[in-house]
Amino acid sequence: RRGKGHALVTEYRYDCQHRLIGIKKPNGQTASYRYDPFGRRISKTVDGITTEFFWQGDKLIAEHHSDRHRSYLYEPDSFRPLALLEGFGPKETKAYHYQLDHLGTPQELTAPDGEIVWSAHYRAYGEITRLDIEKVDNPLRFQGQYFDQESGLHYNRHRYYNPDVGRYLTPDPVKLAGGINTFQYVLNPTGWVDPLGLSRCPGADGCKPKHRAEDPEKGAKINEGDVEPPKGYDTKLSRNGAFRRAKEIGGIPQNTQPITIYREPIRDQDRHIMGRVYVFSLKKNHITRILEHSLGHIEGNHGPHFNTKSTVNEIKVPLKIGDDSHTYFKR
Repeated sequence: RRGKGHALVTEYRYDCQHRLIGIKKPNGQTASYRYDPFGRRISKTVDGITTEFFWQGDKLIAEHHSDRHRSYLYEPDSFRPLALLEGFGPKETKAYHYQLDHLGTPQELTAPDGEIVWSAHYRAYGEITRLDIEKVDNPLRFQGQYFDQESGLHYNRHRYYNPDVGRYLTPDPVKLAGGINTFQYVLNPTGWVDPLGLSRCPGADGCKPKHRAEDPEKGAKINEGDVEPPKGYDTKLSRNGAFRRAKEIGGIPQNTQPITIYREPIRDQDRHIMGRVYVFSLKKNHITRILEHSLGHIEGNHGPHFNTKSTVNEIKVPLKIGDDSHTYFKR
């Protein structure tokens, strides 16, 4: 609500799964949204004009309406956009290439002859402060985000993000597993991104998208044909005992509580399995993280374990005890 006497009201409607399905603006403009069974937005209708969206896993690869067809290409195994193809059919299609910053956010679109056809400046949390050139419309923003002109919001796969305030409209679908502040984007928007609206990851590396539907546990199990049993298979430690040991390795007092807890995908499980991360602040700029991989993982043939890592000013430093950062436990 805004305006004198809160007279300017924008209405937001949600379905039973907390997905935005409709907007009505003060000027009477309306928009509606539809989703597939996986929660991906497959169409939006603004003032009677419908745009359809097509997906490959968690990546938006095309959009279509009566006057326009677009396809999006990405860097391999990434949410970082590479090119925009616009037009119907191979003879009519025009290619434009994305120029990105360190986070994978589009800064410019260039034509094959080098002409800049789109250019923008952003605030830290993704709001565009100035459009220098807009010969071609570009809706892609932070990794995994699509700008909706009708609302000013960014569609971010599982949620909608408001770049003006740097917050999501709805709580994190993974609840407190994503952190204490369930409406937060990321702690540091100049170094992290959240392509799925679920969990943050380093902007330079990017989160790895899923390319197909698959049983999450399938990639988490140790291969039955492995010659060697997984590391730590003979441990006697319980999970709590292993967590206390992981604290000792990192020099963390047992009564110290983490400053935040979040979840991140485990890379060698095709990023389908989420691992919990406990973050401790010991001294100024000295951060120790304990990563929980309760299903183990194929890379290195590890069983269930905690992994302790310490950094000072984001530079890795030796652990307090020993060189092995892994502490195994029984499931």
